[in-house]
Amino acid sequence: MGVKHSAPTHLNLLDLPHDVLLLDLPHDVLLLLCNYLPLQDLPNLSRSCTHLNLLVGHHLDHLTSVKMISSWARFLSTNTGLLTQMESLVDHVRMKEDLMGRKDMYRLLHIRPDKMEEVRRVSCAEESVTFIGRNSPDKVEVRDELGRKVVRVDRVRWLQVEHRWSEVKLGRYRVSVRIRVEDNFTWPHTEHQPTVWTVGFPVEEGEEDIVVGVDRAWWRHLRKGMTLGGRVSVEKEGLGKWVRVVLPEVNVKRVGVVQVKVRDTVCNWWKGGLSFDFLELRRVG
Repeated sequence: MGVKHSAPTHLNLLDLPHDVLLLDLPHDVLLLLCNYLPLQDLPNLSRSCTHLNLLVGHHLDHLTSVKMISSWARFLSTNTGLLTQMESLVDHVRMKEDLMGRKDMYRLLHIRPDKMEEVRRVSCAEESVTFIGRNSPDKVEVRDELGRKVVRVDRVRWLQVEHRWSEVKLGRYRVSVRIRVEDNFTWPHTEHQPTVWTVGFPVEEGEEDIVVGVDRAWWRHLRKGMTLGGRVSVEKEGLGKWVRVVLPEVNVKRVGVVQVKVRDTVCNWWKGGLSFDFLELRRVG
């Protein structure tokens, strides 16, 4: 796995002979072709033959660079207690030598720690996260699959979740909320009773906080496990039923507070069946 190789920056298929066979191509060209394959297709390629198996190994070794693993180690130093199930499987990795085979490589490449320039997570069970509308403190429970406390909202008439990150530096940021739809999920809204997601940030003249509403169709699609796009999107995780609700990016142009707020106060019918794990502020540029 420690074999060094150069990587061409581009590939023009018109330059190749028409009758060339895949395994006749130069090693560097084959490595470049691997870059065009989705991560989930690499295991199938590696099963094709010994030669391609070695090729995939070199490709994975190249992708899981020292720089990527250094980014992962920095992330772990501040977020160890709030990892997803996938992240927990590689929480032993601090250096390249800690990788225990290809499974660890695939997991890291799925997580993409090189995209985690700056991540600040906070547990929804912390006092700094305001929950208005949850029934009682006994709804803070330990989830075995996570090994930590989460907030479970079973039956409320209205709900508000809020948190503030202070001293946020200049840059582009993305806020997300990690939730899970439970078996007793009930969201009896009418078509015109939205759940409102807000991201507040230090605005300049002419700017406004990000405010987006989602309707009952959005929640029903979420319950069915459907892919959700739009301004409030949903990212599925590789393991378990937890998902990430991702809010629009904000551009922080001066140091200040970034605030996230989830409000469902228009519909006064009983609702519930949601668990909240953590809130995340991630720098994306």
